[in-house]
Amino acid sequence: MAVVENIWRPSAMQVSKTKGDSPPGFNSVRLVGNRISMDILEPIPINSLDDWNNVIFELDAWGDVPDPKVLEIISQSSHERGLLVEIKCSGVEWLAEFLPWGSDNRIESRAINSHSSVDGPSGGYRWKEQDIIILRKVKDYRSNSNNELMQVLKEGNKEIATSILYNSGKSLGLYHSSVVSIRETPMDQKRWNNRLIDLEEKLRANTIWRAPFSRKATCMLSLGDVRFHDILITESDDYLLRLSPPRLADGLYKPVCEFPAIRDLSCLIQDLGRLYHETQCQIDIIDLRKSLIEGWIDSAPSSWSSPDVFYAHRGGLAIWEYEQSLLDVLESTANQSGAPSPAVQIISKVIPFQKSMYNSRTIAALSFISVFLGISTVINNPPTSFSDTIIPSFCIIFGYFAHSFYRRLSPPPEKPITDL
Repeated sequence: MAVVENIWRPSAMQVSKTKGDSPPGFNSVRLVGNRISMDILEPIPINSLDDWNNVIFELDAWGDVPDPKVLEIISQSSHERGLLVEIKCSGVEWLAEFLPWGSDNRIESRAINSHSSVDGPSGGYRWKEQDIIILRKVKDYRSNSNNELMQVLKEGNKEIATSILYNSGKSLGLYHSSVVSIRETPMDQKRWNNRLIDLEEKLRANTIWRAPFSRKATCMLSLGDVRFHDILITESDDYLLRLSPPRLADGLYKPVCEFPAIRDLSCLIQDLGRLYHETQCQIDIIDLRKSLIEGWIDSAPSSWSSPDVFYAHRGGLAIWEYEQSLLDVLESTANQSGAPSPAVQIISKVIPFQKSMYNSRTIAALSFISVFLGISTVINNPPTSFSDTIIPSFCIIFGYFAHSFYRRLSPPPEKPITDL
């Protein structure tokens, strides 16, 4: 069996002396680049049953895994997120996906607690509580949203494109609905903003974006990353979500916080932007984004997809698109693959976008002052006649409408930052 090239290694990062240890069957490799570094675990070539047993010898199994005594190695291939090994055991085909930079250690929780229709790993192997292999039984699907969407975007078929996007968003929302009762914690505003600080410093970005996030953007069992090729389509045109290995950016800059459901949606929104740019599509991007967002809202928990969560003055979808753009640039820096689109376009619009929101705060301040004056007047000088209520009432009513106008100044989520 031919030796597989390690294409998951970022091309612009060099191998350095490792500081980590590794289990039998793996090599610990340190990669260093411009202001970034990462440690990865790479398996030995797996060409036989003995090689497989050597790899899993000191690993801890979870879930359903193939019997190591009777399995057969069919093939191995390289993927941008790690080594893929096809296995056959007792007539059943399996796919082993190696995670060179590990994971957030929530893969088992997602697989066990999500809806049965979700294509998640059946089991896997850990080392020192770190996921390094996930296994799934191979299933046949007609296609995936990425392939279908690429074709219709090139053709300019708006009706089919919006249908694919709606169903893709719906499949993501169904996953969120299936895990809503598993784990939910308060929003983590401090860590989210610190994450943006670190990313901006690593990339020497000239942008600064901090947000007072909505309290309804609670942390949950988020996916970490989801793309349209993770939305599988069956022969009966059902759309199913696949739980995939983490992206390179999660190895270059490991998350130290949990995320809200809208962050998963931002991954698909960002992926839509990539496909839109690649296909040079002529369909209005607003209509496409709107279909994807509506599909998600229609199936996701209402508390996680409420207007307050989308409210751009408190982060909304826009700030998570910004975070995804920073991650895209981080990966392109590690690979020296050129400026990624639409990431660089989104980042270039952050400063004018923030300036617009900052100017809008004048109206918010005016509404607060007006309501405060109206209420304080009534408290300090209780009205004794109808005429005494005119000015306080006017202030309160004016403040209410000014605040409503301020909220309407928040751009709708279907409108990308690049169009503002």
